[in-house]
Formats: sequence, structure tokens, C-alpha cells
Amino acid sequence: MANSENDSNESIPIILLKNPSAGHTDPYTSQFVSHPPNPAYEPLYVPVLEHTSNTAPINDLLSQYSRSKRPDQVATAHFPFGGLIFTSQRAVEAFDSALGFIQASDVQGLRETPLESLRQLAIPLYAVGPATARSLEEITEYYMPRCWVHGGEQAGTGELLSKLILQDYNGRWNLVTAEKKKKPLLFLTGAKHRDIVPTTLVSAPGDQRIEVQTLVVYATSESPSFASDIANTLTATSTARIRWIVIFSSTGGESLLRALGWLPDSNIQDNLCQANSPETFIAAIGPTTSNYMKTTFDFSVDVCAETPSPEGVRKAIENFMRSRSRQP
Repeated sequence: MANSENDSNESIPIILLKNPSAGHTDPYTSQFVSHPPNPAYEPLYVPVLEHTSNTAPINDLLSQYSRSKRPDQVATAHFPFGGLIFTSQRAVEAFDSALGFIQASDVQGLRETPLESLRQLAIPLYAVGPATARSLEEITEYYMPRCWVHGGEQAGTGELLSKLILQDYNGRWNLVTAEKKKKPLLFLTGAKHRDIVPTTLVSAPGDQRIEVQTLVVYATSESPSFASDIANTLTATSTARIRWIVIFSSTGGESLLRALGWLPDSNIQDNLCQANSPETFIAAIGPTTSNYMKTTFDFSVDVCAETPSPEGVRKAIENFMRSRSRQP
């Protein structure tokens, strides 16, 4: 192990198995850079997945709505859904692409662009986690300024977002609408997704029940370059004293094990703990990912964030370091 004088000049790589946020500084970069220890953290991104947008369904929905009335006649009552649900930044990006498509459209017979119709829409947009909420706020501020974002920091998981929606949407519907039938919510998601939010909403008792329509707006597959990308990143960080790898999903965790031969039937010592390699620790974004790794592969992560957020991950790492007397 390096001496303390050299340690003070070394950074601690935080290898994040995700795509960095598009359009703004990723909140994980902000969290680790804004709370530097000595030595400082070095956030590095290695995407596990590739996402392919399928914006045709949302294009059709928004186009149909925006063209159904003249801009000065459009009201929220004409929109078929009472709100939209987003549980990933990929869904927000697909939504952004669809709004850009609407803006670029030239509809004959309208004095205004179709987007002007959407500017009159006033509905809640429910987002899981701060990163998704932040991305959503940025695009709606320009495209749909009368809409508002709920969730974010208060709803870091599907379970928490579901509870928030049940309380907010049912309360809002009872107070502000004169219509007898509650409008459904539209869930924009990927081809592979967990059904926690829609299942919770449609199974709520009595008049608390909320109908949900799911619209697939992107597909996900493992990046073909992930194995080489993570190997290259580990090589590039091989001079560090210690380093962390943060996994954000069951798919990401499985891909990591498979790419590096860390499955139970492989020789972990040969792959991970060679004599000249830094100590490598694994952090999971939350208990779902951590439990999956344990039950499926008998692989125990070193830490699991108490809250699935940038701050939660940082605090979990720092608490572990203190407990191991490795305070940076």
C-alpha cells in the first residue's frame, strides 16, 4: 500500500456503470466533486446499456392532440390523460425528441405551430428521482410551461412515486375537476421495465384506483463495447490505491460479473485482486440490485445506498471507508 504522503495526492476513482446525464452535469458528478475528500474523487462513466428511442407513439399522440383544435381553443380537458409518468431519463429523452418533432412540423391551416397548442396544456408530470425530474423540468420549461413536475427528491423509488401519485393525483382530481370519470395517467417507459408504478396505481382500493396506460418509447440492450470499456477503465485506474464501482441495476450488475469473470465459478482472485491492482469495492444503488446480486449469483456488494440517490451512494461509500479505517 502506498504511504500516506502519496495517498494524499491520489484520486479515488468512482466508476459509475451508467450513461452520464444528457444536457446538464450529471448529479453524481456534482455530488462527488462538490464533497471532495483528500484525495479527491474522480467520477468515471462506463455505460452498460444502449437505448434506442421509439418516439412514433408519443409523436402520434401529441400531434393528434395539437392538431385537434386551433391553439386558442385548446384546453386541458381535450387531452386524453390527466398526467404523465416518467421513471427514467431515457423516457424523458424520448419525450423531448417527440416535442422537437412537433415543433418542426408544419401543419397546413394553422396560423401557429402545433407546439403552441401544447403550451396551453396544464397537467402534472410525475418523475422518479432527482435526475429524471431535473431533465424533465428543463424541457417542459420551454415546451410546456403550464405543466409542473412532481416527485424528484421526494420519490427516489417506484414505491415512493406511486404513493405520491395516489395522494397528489386523487386529491387534485377531486378538487379541480368537474368531470365524473377520472382520466388515466400515461406511463412513458422502455420495452423492459418494472411494473411497480402502474400495478400499485391500478390495484389501489375503491375510488383511489387510477388507470394507467403504458406507452413504450425506447428499447434497451447491453452495450456491445461494455466488456472492453470496463476492462479499459480498470486498466486506466490501476495505479489508484483504491477504487469503487457503482452498479445501478440488476442488468448492470450481471453485465459486470459476466464481462469480468466475477461469477461464482470464476477465479475472482486472478481477475480482481492481482498483486499490483488497487483494492476494488462494489456499491449498489439500492436493495433491489443488491439482493438480486446475492440471490442470483451469491455475490455480495460491499455497500448498498440507504437512499437511491447520488448523496445516498456517496454517504454509503464514505461510511464504509470510515468503518474500514480508510477515510480518504
